[in-house]
Amino acid sequence: MKKVLKYTGIGLLSLLVLAFTLPLLFKGKIVSAVKYGINKNIEAKVDFKDVSLSLFRHFPQLSVSLENIAVTGLGEFAKDTLVSAPSIDASMNIISLFTGKDIKIKGVYFNEPRIHALVNKDGKANWEITKADTSTSASEPSAFRVQLEKYAIKNGYVYYRDESSDMTAEITGLDHEGKGNLDQDLFKLTTSTNAGMASFSYANVPYLVKAKTGIDADFEIDNKKSRYSFSNASIMVNDLKLVADGFMQLDNDSTYSMDIKFDAPSNEFKTILSLIPAIYQNDFAKLKTSGTAGFKGFVKGVYSPTQIPSYDVNLDIKDGFFQYPDLPQPVKNVQVSAHISNPDGITDHTVIDISKAHLEMGTEPFDFRLLVKNPETSRYVDGALKGKINLADFTKIVKLDAGTKLSGSLSADAFARGNVGNLQQIDKTFEAGGFITISNLYYASHDFVHPIQNGNFKIELDNKGGIADATTINITSGHLEVANDPIDFSLKISKPVTAVDFSGTAKGHITLDHINQFVSLQPGTAIKGLMDMDLSFSGSKAAIDKKNYEQINTAGSINVSNVNYTSKEYPAGLQVQNAVLVFSPQHASLQNFSGRFMNTNLTANGMLDNMIVYAMHKGELGGTLNLQADGINLNDWMGTDTSTSTATSLSAPFQVPGKMNITVNATADAVKYDKVTYNNVKGALQVKDETVKLLNVQTQALDGTITFNGSYSTRKHKEKPEISLDYNIKDVDVQKAFFAYNTIQKLMPVGRFLAGKLSSQFSMTGNLKGDMFPDLTSLTGNGNLLLIQGILSKFQPLEKLANMLNIDALKEIPVKDIKSHFEFANGKVLVKPFTIKVKDIDMDVGGMHGFDQSLDYIIAMKVPRKYLGANGNALVNKLAAQASARGIPVTLSDIIDLNVKMQGSITNPVIKTDLKQAAGDVTKELKQQATAFVKQKTDSARQTIKDSLTAVKKQVLEDVKGEVAKQLLGKDSANKPSVEGTKQKATETLKNTFNGLFKKKKAATDTSGKGN
Repeated sequence: MKKVLKYTGIGLLSLLVLAFTLPLLFKGKIVSAVKYGINKNIEAKVDFKDVSLSLFRHFPQLSVSLENIAVTGLGEFAKDTLVSAPSIDASMNIISLFTGKDIKIKGVYFNEPRIHALVNKDGKANWEITKADTSTSASEPSAFRVQLEKYAIKNGYVYYRDESSDMTAEITGLDHEGKGNLDQDLFKLTTSTNAGMASFSYANVPYLVKAKTGIDADFEIDNKKSRYSFSNASIMVNDLKLVADGFMQLDNDSTYSMDIKFDAPSNEFKTILSLIPAIYQNDFAKLKTSGTAGFKGFVKGVYSPTQIPSYDVNLDIKDGFFQYPDLPQPVKNVQVSAHISNPDGITDHTVIDISKAHLEMGTEPFDFRLLVKNPETSRYVDGALKGKINLADFTKIVKLDAGTKLSGSLSADAFARGNVGNLQQIDKTFEAGGFITISNLYYASHDFVHPIQNGNFKIELDNKGGIADATTINITSGHLEVANDPIDFSLKISKPVTAVDFSGTAKGHITLDHINQFVSLQPGTAIKGLMDMDLSFSGSKAAIDKKNYEQINTAGSINVSNVNYTSKEYPAGLQVQNAVLVFSPQHASLQNFSGRFMNTNLTANGMLDNMIVYAMHKGELGGTLNLQADGINLNDWMGTDTSTSTATSLSAPFQVPGKMNITVNATADAVKYDKVTYNNVKGALQVKDETVKLLNVQTQALDGTITFNGSYSTRKHKEKPEISLDYNIKDVDVQKAFFAYNTIQKLMPVGRFLAGKLSSQFSMTGNLKGDMFPDLTSLTGNGNLLLIQGILSKFQPLEKLANMLNIDALKEIPVKDIKSHFEFANGKVLVKPFTIKVKDIDMDVGGMHGFDQSLDYIIAMKVPRKYLGANGNALVNKLAAQASARGIPVTLSDIIDLNVKMQGSITNPVIKTDLKQAAGDVTKELKQQATAFVKQKTDSARQTIKDSLTAVKKQVLEDVKGEVAKQLLGKDSANKPSVEGTKQKATETLKNTFNGLFKKKKAATDTSGKGN
């Protein structure tokens, strides 16, 4: 017995030691395999703090945990985290670690994950991060093999937003578990799902609000047929239980077949009542109810881009009653009969029939009915509502949140009946009339601490013409108050089927501090101040849709004062002491604007066009503004760090907004950018076609004057903005200019060794990188430099030449009125030949240098022999002897003709010398160098043209495909991008490309110090 205990103890101890040591032994192998799998398969930024291994979490399987993991998208989703979690565990077969092959994953467990699933307006999803398999041969087998038997999510959070379909969903407290042999083609998957709260909205209409949900379902999965069948699946939404049976099958990427039936097994009215959030979330268990309810339906057929399945949904409520035991009044006699059906999948055959909806609150009855048929053709409607609701009764019937107060009354007696689609007056096929009145409305709550009070307005419905388009909807004397701020308004809508003509007024006083009750501001954002308005407006939706914005008329004024706007990005905020917007039918005039931003005092006035339409995201904002500022520190405005030579890293380039055509005429006493202060700045800024242009900007800086034009555009390249620059500088200090501008450091590296005055004319085009710094290899341009007066000293290539020739005068060269011409492309600068004279030494200089500080220069020198020292004379005599040895007769006179080649780099130059008689034709060599430069530049231009042609071709194909689709589907083509429009866009793109390549001079770009 002792031996048994002994060996048992030894065995258990061995297992325990093994449990602790195995994770340490195999951690390196697992980490390598994880990183290899991520890099091979995922196209996203994946970060995790550590990898931990354990035999205890999912014994006897080995558990691998990625701790503090975050997956972030790239490109336009670079700021959006797709998945983050404190840990994600994977359990695997421990035996496979010893074999070194097929590490078999048995389970995956997500602990408290936060999932943000996003789809942009173009239909691109942020979870599309798997790399495409581009291999054509058998690839290296993965270290992992998935034999999944279980997966689980614990306490998860999911946010889903689809901008292309205006759909939003949010789930909190998500627990989900699935079991099955998931690597098989045919298997049973057993799932259990519970969510603390689930919300869903479509087209801004909430269909599910903070509902407690659960689903228990067993799926029979056929992976070969992509068919998912289930029976007796249990679905809970709050207190409503549904049982569902059926299947769904993926026929192809966009087509689904389905046959699903559902039914609510309970007939209690209370289960349906639980779908109302205000009732379910307040002592629902104590609620007294009676009455019956039935809810069932089916969906059967094919769903595709051109087809929908048939469906049928029925809701019947009879004799409904509910009352909280501690509240005085019930809701009684609830009767609902609602039927929504489509028998054959043809959309126009859809019928919505709410034949009866009745309830009584206290002693007041309220009735509603609605019938909708043929929603795509005749659009038949027959609806009515009638009754009165004392809003204060809600507090006696439903338990509202603490602090909520509600009073006033709602009265209604309105109807509409007939074919909405009929625009011809045939036997009065449509009639409508009645009213809806709100009287003495008062509402306050935790979210509305500034109450809405004294709310009174009446909506009148009238139709005397016999067709739906003759209906008018009229609010004549609307009034409400937010706290003590009164607002009066009116609105009239006519021709609601065709043009949707509207006209109205708005007058009142608004405290902007209250705006967060109505608008969701970003965290850290706040606005305070006062606004007075007195406006009238008129127009039509048809005019907006057709972009006839001149038919939208606005008159009146808006006056704001003492406004303070702060945000995370700008904690110091924007202050507006005063501003007046005066509206006329054509324009909005900005008057008497005075404000402060980032320690800059601003005043402005001007004219804006289409302001209201632009605010509705429907049209282009145009206009001209005049802006005056005292001192602007762009380093503060842009968040640039000037303590070092680099700027704060940016995650993406600034995107110039579209739908703008604004010109700003600006003056500033001083503008600081990077380490340069520009004084007495004046010029114009234009924002148009996703491009910012600086026009005729003049300033004093660096002890001289600067005039420039420039542009910055994200129209064609969002990730690599296009820039252009054309400047003229006069009498600036060479040293200050050199250390102020990165571009000058690359174009004129000799500037580091020059002291004096400089004038220059310069043109440049290129691209910026993601960090908003120039892509040096993309820069192309030309210009000239005029050194008015200065000294070149401590320049290593000249010092080395001076030492070779024993001429100390070459170590420190005075320069005056020396002009050189240059051009650059592909990281190379070609300096055209120019002449310089040092004492009696004539030098013709020309050649190239690179942005990488490389040198390739040729100097033709005429050196009086009297300046040559011993070493210089020895060198000349040696060169003459070498020439004679090659059969080249050389006669040395008092003037020595030397050809010098400077190569290598500025910091490590290589100097080669020869006598002119022996070296050959220097002029020819310089021409060959220039020819090679031009050829390389031309090749680069051809590639640019090719890229632009490819982009144009792609745009043409997309536009034409879109137009063909619209024609085939019979959609409204009033605003279609016509073939002529596509042709014009293509022409403009090519024209801009050729202008950028071959122009001599053109108004140009970014004038910031770093961009130069």
